[in-house]
Amino acid sequence: MPHGHHHDSDEITGRHLDWALLRRFLGYLLAYRGAALAALLLLPAVAAAKLVQPYLLMVAIDSYIIPGDIAGLWLIALLFLLALAAESLLTYAQAYAVQWVGQRIMADLRREGFARLLRLPVAYFDRQPSGRLVTRLTSDVENVGELFGAGVVSALGDLLTLAAIVVIMLWINPSLSLVAFAVIPFLLILGLLFRHYIRHANRQVRARLAGLNAFVAERIAGADEVRLFVQEERTLKQFDRLQDDYQRASLRVINWDACLYAGVEALGAVAIAAILWQGGGEVIAGLTSFGVLVAFIEYVQKFFAPLRDLSAKYSVIQASNASLERIFEILDRAPEPGGVGACPEGSGEIRLEGVAFAYDEQAPVLRDISLHLRPGETLALVGDTGSGKTTLARLLLRFYEPTAGRILLDGCELAAMDPAEVRRRIGWVAQEPFLFDGSVHDNLDSERRRDVVELKEILRRTGADAVVARLGGLDAHISERGRNLSAGERQLLCLARALVPDPQWLILDEATSRLDAETEEQIRLGMEAARRGRGALLIAHRLRSVVQADRILVLRRGRIVEQGSHRELLAAAGLYARLWRLQALENGP
Repeated sequence: MPHGHHHDSDEITGRHLDWALLRRFLGYLLAYRGAALAALLLLPAVAAAKLVQPYLLMVAIDSYIIPGDIAGLWLIALLFLLALAAESLLTYAQAYAVQWVGQRIMADLRREGFARLLRLPVAYFDRQPSGRLVTRLTSDVENVGELFGAGVVSALGDLLTLAAIVVIMLWINPSLSLVAFAVIPFLLILGLLFRHYIRHANRQVRARLAGLNAFVAERIAGADEVRLFVQEERTLKQFDRLQDDYQRASLRVINWDACLYAGVEALGAVAIAAILWQGGGEVIAGLTSFGVLVAFIEYVQKFFAPLRDLSAKYSVIQASNASLERIFEILDRAPEPGGVGACPEGSGEIRLEGVAFAYDEQAPVLRDISLHLRPGETLALVGDTGSGKTTLARLLLRFYEPTAGRILLDGCELAAMDPAEVRRRIGWVAQEPFLFDGSVHDNLDSERRRDVVELKEILRRTGADAVVARLGGLDAHISERGRNLSAGERQLLCLARALVPDPQWLILDEATSRLDAETEEQIRLGMEAARRGRGALLIAHRLRSVVQADRILVLRRGRIVEQGSHRELLAAAGLYARLWRLQALENGP
């Protein structure tokens, strides 16, 4: 089915929305505002404990060491040690608080993102490789987790430290302060120059990583086919190309980050050299003390340490910004449209009136389908590949919405009904049965809608009880995708699962197309038992499996070209009769 094309890139290329994204991110802090506020309030205490140390050093030199007053030096040394201890303890408490908040925000984003993914229309997943979506909920969310701890709060702490240093330096010696601050305009220019390049490089890193993850997830799922068609070398070369792209993008981030860091380091060295020149002259001239010069050098180093950190924080914020764009892109997607009206459960009559459908504005897959599905009848859909059989079934399940016309269930428009209610009343067994890692019971009835006795009766009717007995009962474990089961066993369990909600209709989409004759007969008996008392829609390529249907619809290029019973269609000598002959089934079953 032409479900659209995969995007070659997962890169978000919107406008620079730093502040808009940041404001939206800060909204997630409201639930943890107590811990966040505590982390913020600890910042001044950390800054005070850090910045008192050079001042104590100045006092020690000017008031005790140079005058030779060793007796009073022990008190300064003790205060210095206490300041160091306070800095360590306060830094630990502040770091723990921000990480605690960051981890909970990450959990909220993952939960909200996963919940939104579960409610997005099926068409969205047709266009998005699963590996890219996994990247958004794992790697991107982890990246965003750094935004609060290593990004916003830490940057606020650095800014607070810088402001305090500026005040202290101006208070101690204004002339030396002006010398040190002469490099600040160059720092601002440096930051503005690198802003665009770091942001763009981080966007590319996130996109390349998503592409790499999508490729790995797909090849792991298709590992048997890779080996079967001897594609190991080709796959490895494709992986190397993707990995090289990711590596080059990562190196670009590292390059810009290193350049910014080196630029800040160089300007810091220039500032210290200028202070040594100016301050040394003032000490020799007796205009300032040696303790002030030493303290100034310490303060300048502490001034440029936050600036170096801010350059790193800027890189973190830019990387997180790129990840936020990708996460919010999912959260901003409109969920699958729900119903607003109640529809009392009736006999299960379904009508299609002038239904048409196309994928992504392509050529229509279905054209002007008008059909009446009577309660309790068995209807078969046959036709060549691409004729629209499975698409029609997916419209009935509300996986897609018709682009024209309408579908009615018991007189109610499907578009106005809750999709969950539609899927409770219309069951589906797919061509490729899918089972999850977990117990048999969880796979069959995760919501425990049926008690054990009722569930075992469903298993008995469908013939799946032997499968469950072989596994060891309802609590037995099913591996990922049901790999510890045969194809027929998976199909039987999926058939039983479809009956748990007691649907009015059962759609069987090529349910026996890949099975051997003996297993197919077993599944056929199970399906006959499952169809009793409910309508059934059989989608089949092999006409032998639909000869007993009450009505057979023949689709060609999205239109119903023939309908009737098996005998009526053979007698009409049209497309169905030709397909029957091509399958060498002229004599019937």
